[in-house]
Amino acid sequence: MKAYLDNNRASKIDVQVMELMQQSLVEHYADPRARHADAIKSRTPLAQAYEKIKASIHAKDNDMVTIGSSVDELHCRLLISIYVNSVITGQKNQIILSASESDTVIETAEYIASQGCRITILPLNSDGVVDTDMLKQTITTKTALVSITMVDAQSGAIMAIDEASQICSEHGVPLHSDASHAIGKLPIDVQMLDIDYLTLSSETVHGPTGVAMLYIKEGIELPNLIQPNNNLVGIVGLGKALELAVDSQAFEMEDTRELRDALEESIREIEDHLIITPWALRTPNTLLVGFKDVSSDALVWELNRYGISVSGEKGRALTENTASDSIYKHTLVEFALSRYTSQEEMDYTIEKLKKSVEIIRTERAR
Repeated sequence: MKAYLDNNRASKIDVQVMELMQQSLVEHYADPRARHADAIKSRTPLAQAYEKIKASIHAKDNDMVTIGSSVDELHCRLLISIYVNSVITGQKNQIILSASESDTVIETAEYIASQGCRITILPLNSDGVVDTDMLKQTITTKTALVSITMVDAQSGAIMAIDEASQICSEHGVPLHSDASHAIGKLPIDVQMLDIDYLTLSSETVHGPTGVAMLYIKEGIELPNLIQPNNNLVGIVGLGKALELAVDSQAFEMEDTRELRDALEESIREIEDHLIITPWALRTPNTLLVGFKDVSSDALVWELNRYGISVSGEKGRALTENTASDSIYKHTLVEFALSRYTSQEEMDYTIEKLKKSVEIIRTERAR
């Protein structure tokens, strides 16, 4: 038997998404920007896809959505655009990011910092959540952008985006959030949240790999550094995947959570473990846990022998200020379920997880 529990990195494509993309490959191959009849035929599925994309986040008709190959690409382009538009001109001097941003985004921010922009990284608290009090202390009218991940990719921790949005509004600072691990698991309304920019990835919602989107609120103008992507088939796949993700949200929040909770309860029976982020602060599909004297590499490998796919994580939520943080620093493993995860897979995972932890601890004790 096999169990795929690495859905926060990438998820298998939904059959309905694949079928729609295959149809577009055959029927809508013409460039929709051209003026002939075949091009006009291609515009209909493209327009429908954009409607689904905007509907999934409750965007307005006049809001802009641009497509790229990955969230990191679009996020980094956004940072550079903000730097060119606001920092080089001398209007602003600071960009604030959450510690839960990807390594690629942090590296881009470090490059911008080397060019004279002040970069502030908001730490995560002991629950793995961004410290909004730190945001209040560091934001100023000279801040060009605040970027806070909506849900942490490792722990599933849900960030206080509504509070961050209010703080940003009070200072007149635009807010960006990456919703890749929130879409389909939490309701997202960019109008209610008053978000200026939002990114999300197709591959985390059972869509095609290599497709992501950036939402830009109506009225915002940026330098022409974010070029539109004309990947019709990819956009069609993204639109359908987002539509299905939103339609399946209730299932994720109830049935998937029930399976995840069964795994969590079984883990609580294992001695010396640490679960990152309290239950109420987490998305319904994610569990980040460490086991004393069990390295993440060893556990990932041992579970892989049984056909169970999980990810070892570096544990950025650990502050290293306590003895427990030091003990569990290199032990964290993420279990990320999806709407395709079955009860049989979960029962199998629970059995093999307990066995794997015991094997590793026994070997280590020799």
